[in-house]
Amino acid sequence: MNQISDRPAGIVLEEIEMEGFGGFPNKLCLISVGGDKYACNNATGKEGERIDGLATFPNPDEATTYMGLLAGLSGEIVSKSFEEAREIAKSKPKLSCLFLFHAGQIVDIHYVR
Repeated sequence: MNQISDRPAGIVLEEIEMEGFGGFPNKLCLISVGGDKYACNNATGKEGERIDGLATFPNPDEATTYMGLLAGLSGEIVSKSFEEAREIAKSKPKLSCLFLFHAGQIVDIHYVR
């Protein structure tokens, strides 16, 4: 389980890529594991609560790195807009957010509920 840091490593994105979604770029990569299922993860919040979220990545290389870190995870890397990824997370009752991963770490969270 991941721990959310007070000072995540962060990534540098061009302002044109961000388009008003905090640290999230407008285009994200997700890992499709078949049908309408995508890679997800969970983390422990600052208050010790469990947070379940859709795993998103700024580019295909980051998604590939993530698959390499999680032995046994395989799937197709697909590109989605921020809004499409947000709607996917909202459609899954268990998920409460989008996680943005960089170098295998959660660097930003966008809550959908």
